[in-house]
Amino acid sequence: MSGDNWDDKTIPIPTAGGPGRPLLAWVLGAAVLLLMLLVCGLGGLYLFGGGPALSGPTPTPIIWTPTPLPTPAVSPTPVPTETEEPTPTISPEISIGRYVRVSGTGGYGLSLRSGPGENYTRMDVALEGEVFIVVDGPTVSGGAEWWKIRDWENAEREWWAVGNYLEPVERP
Repeated sequence: MSGDNWDDKTIPIPTAGGPGRPLLAWVLGAAVLLLMLLVCGLGGLYLFGGGPALSGPTPTPIIWTPTPLPTPAVSPTPVPTETEEPTPTISPEISIGRYVRVSGTGGYGLSLRSGPGENYTRMDVALEGEVFIVVDGPTVSGGAEWWKIRDWENAEREWWAVGNYLEPVERP
């Protein structure tokens, strides 16, 4: 031990294992650090909703209000033309057992209903000029007389009709 440093020989000094090993450790450390920053940044974006830069513009609500149209000082109003309504006729000569003909409907026909009144179901339509035989009535409903009539050629066609559009006729 004469001039030699006793520490240099007895205490081993750790080395990185050769040239270039400390550089590799620094590169790996930097990569791990960048990866941690990236994970923390994405976690922050997730937690805070992306912030104002990622959310886009804030929508503005639009409230629509009607704008009144200008009204002309004098507006010509067209005069409605009257359509000719069928005029009902009431005949006191209708009675059970007599024949009647559909008349005065203006070609629209006469509704035949399941009961005496407008609130009953329409079962059929009797055409202008058809002849029926009266089997029951009169029954007053809605201010009108209703008669139960049967088609003299088809006994299954037996319904109620308002008497205003029936006129008595002789046997067909």
